[in-house]
Amino acid sequence: MTLGKLGIGWQLGVPSGWGTYGVNLALELARRGCEPELFFTTPALKLPPAQAQVLGPALARQPGNMAAFRQGAPFPFPVLHALGDKLDLPDILAPLKGTPDIGMVFFESAVIPPANIARAKRFAVIVAGSTWNAEVLKAHGVGAVRNCPQGVDLDVFRPGPKQGRFKDRFVVFSGSKLEYRKGQDLVIAAFQRFQAKHPDALLVTAWHSPWPQAAQSMAMSTHIKQPPSVGPDGRLDLASWAATHGVPENAFIDLGALANADIPAILREADVALLPSRCEGGTNLVAMECMACGVPVILSRNTGHMDLIAPGNGYALDLQIPIGAITGRKDLDGWGESSIDEIIARLEDAYGNHQERLQRGAAAAAFMQSWGWPAQVGRFRDAIAEFTG
Repeated sequence: MTLGKLGIGWQLGVPSGWGTYGVNLALELARRGCEPELFFTTPALKLPPAQAQVLGPALARQPGNMAAFRQGAPFPFPVLHALGDKLDLPDILAPLKGTPDIGMVFFESAVIPPANIARAKRFAVIVAGSTWNAEVLKAHGVGAVRNCPQGVDLDVFRPGPKQGRFKDRFVVFSGSKLEYRKGQDLVIAAFQRFQAKHPDALLVTAWHSPWPQAAQSMAMSTHIKQPPSVGPDGRLDLASWAATHGVPENAFIDLGALANADIPAILREADVALLPSRCEGGTNLVAMECMACGVPVILSRNTGHMDLIAPGNGYALDLQIPIGAITGRKDLDGWGESSIDEIIARLEDAYGNHQERLQRGAAAAAFMQSWGWPAQVGRFRDAIAEFTG
């Protein structure tokens, strides 16, 4: 049976993983003849003309859907719900009901309260954004669980030649919003030592986000003196932070907030990417974008990253210190801390063998060819088909 309509119960267009996921899911559903039904949008939603045309009918229906939601009646089509960490569903969204309700989740805590497990019974199925998330849900006794990671825009993120923006430097790229979970303290600590041996090394970062306060979680780190400060413009002062921790001014570039269309050209200039996250609920979109551009990535072998690691398609950080056991915090079970020494060893591998680095980058791009949004949304529809027919 063909799925004719599917509700998307979160806000499209916000600068977050959920915002990106929602836009691409809606686009691919519409292109496949399934009408995406929207409830929450943002005035900041800006789409290229071609995408705006595809989603025009759905955006036109959105005010009517919102009015019906306020009246409290269930919708006669399946509705997806974005579940938060620990399987939370905000009270404001709980009244949104579909036929049936389907949960989607990318969580970062392996401990789920029993009350949230009980409330999750309203969902016909919960779609997890990584194998790790799916395994945690099953371990908690959640009924129907399906694993379906997010996709990547292969029309935008693809291999291409370097333009020589950073000349003859050995460029290490690191992205994602700056916070303890993402491990940028490990990047700074390892790069400082690596660059002292290789003065041509350059760390290029895209660590800004609309939530600079998240950087204060870096106070948990034992590898840095303090989190970065926030300047008068509301942005993190990353250059000063790097300098405070021994990274020379001429070895660090803060890219600031980048438009999505500008990112691929930057990524193609990188020799290697370094993403030592302590936890990823999903599969880390930044890592996927780097790989799709043919950039070999140094990835921590934990949580959602496990779905991206295959022989020869990058550099894995195999030693993972269990943070939950170290800190005694049950909510951090499953998180792993990478070794600074191993990070430096992988940077040395990439630096010392140009040909192997190119081969790993090409393997990464080939690996991501089956992760485009059309393919992943197709897999998503297959995953929920038995619950929506």
